[in-house]
Order: sequence, then structure tokens, then C-alpha cells
Amino acid sequence: MKVLVVEDVPALRAHAVEVVKRLFPKADVAEATNGAEGLECAQSTSPDFIIMDVSMPEMSGIKAAQKIWQVSPQRKILFWSQYHREAYVRELGKIVPDEAIHGYLLKSEGDDKLEEAINAVCNEDNPYIDPIVRGVQARLKCKDNSLTDVEFETLVDIATGLTDKAIAARRHISVRGVQNRLSMLLDKLVKGEDAHLRESAGMEIFNPRTRVVFEALRRGLVDPDEVQQLESDLTEWFDEEFDYQRTTK
Repeated sequence: MKVLVVEDVPALRAHAVEVVKRLFPKADVAEATNGAEGLECAQSTSPDFIIMDVSMPEMSGIKAAQKIWQVSPQRKILFWSQYHREAYVRELGKIVPDEAIHGYLLKSEGDDKLEEAINAVCNEDNPYIDPIVRGVQARLKCKDNSLTDVEFETLVDIATGLTDKAIAARRHISVRGVQNRLSMLLDKLVKGEDAHLRESAGMEIFNPRTRVVFEALRRGLVDPDEVQQLESDLTEWFDEEFDYQRTTK
């Protein structure tokens, strides 16, 4: 079995190689430090399985995969990324349908699922898509006022209870900018006759922030599990950088 690990961070690349060799002691494992090098290596060695970082210098993992799939459309590739933003998943979806993606795993220091993902793709022949990425895919498939990356980031910040001031500091914008974003989200998610009917049913008691989050959850545009996972990271970051109060108001 031939395996190619494409990752620009040495420590992460070494870790991935270690996991592969632990699962497949007899595997022939090659390494590449960026997308261009990974593409060249894939073309010369024809690996059975590739672990590919998404964001790398010289050539992104998505572009490298696109070129690899043009020649070998059945080549198994597990995308291993620290990103789950819509832009990356949307770009990947332009290349290959969601159901054909062999794997998209988010990097995690506390809960390493790399071994589980590799085993699923190689031994069980099952696609492994990180649950958070599944949520992004669901949002992209939603034709009813789907959110942009900026809108979704704002929504998550609101859902985790960050104040306007804290969101402004995190996103490097003004408080007025945050309020404008909230206003646009409100217009996008809570608008028209549908909103009027809900107001008649008592939804007027919700403030704008709560109504935006409620609508996003109802439409499946935001994943509660993702919000919960990000909450601890955001809180820890702001505890170190800013003195702020978390609120849902």
C-alpha cells in the first residue's frame, strides 16, 4: 500500500506519518511539504491513499486534488484541515460532489480523530466527513437565504453570547459594524410574511439577537454542536485578550 502525506507543518506531517505507519506497518509512506510538491509526488508514485492539507503554500490542497482527480478520479483523498469555513467546503464542492469526497477531517489538539478517519476511508471504504463540515455542507445546500462566510461568523459569535464590543474586537471592525451585520442578518432571516406570522404567535418577545439565532437554528443554518465547540475556544481567547461580559441580550 502506498500512502502520500501532504502537509506543510513539519510536526503535523510527522504525526500523520506516524499514525499511518501505526495502522499500516508495511505501507510505503511518502511525504510532501506543499500542494505543488504533493501533486508531483502523486503523479510519479501513484499512491493508493493521500492525506492532504487544504491550505498550503505554492498550491492549495484543493487545487492539487483537482489535478489529481482529473487523471485518477477514484484516488482516495482525506482532506485534513484546520479550516471548516464555507469558502473551503464550497470550493471543494465545485470539484467533486459531497458524496464522492472520501474524507474531510478537522485538525484537533484535544481529540485526534485522524486514526478513525484513515481507518474509515482505507479499511471500511466509508467516507469520513467531520460532523462540523457536514453542517457546512447542509448550509450550502440550503437555498433559502444561505449565509456568506462573514454572516455565518457573525451568527456564531452572536450564538456564543459575545457582546457587540467583543465581536468587534475579534473581527477587527467597529461596534457599529457589528450592529450593521446583525441588522442585515435580521433582515435576511426574519423577514416577510413568515416573520409576521411568528410575531403574531408571540415571537415579538425575542430581541433581535435571539431571533436571529432562533431562525438560524430552525432552518439548520447553524449547528448547535459547532457553537458549543467554539464557545470554549472563544471564551478562553477573550479571557486572555479582553475584559468583557458574555450576554445573550
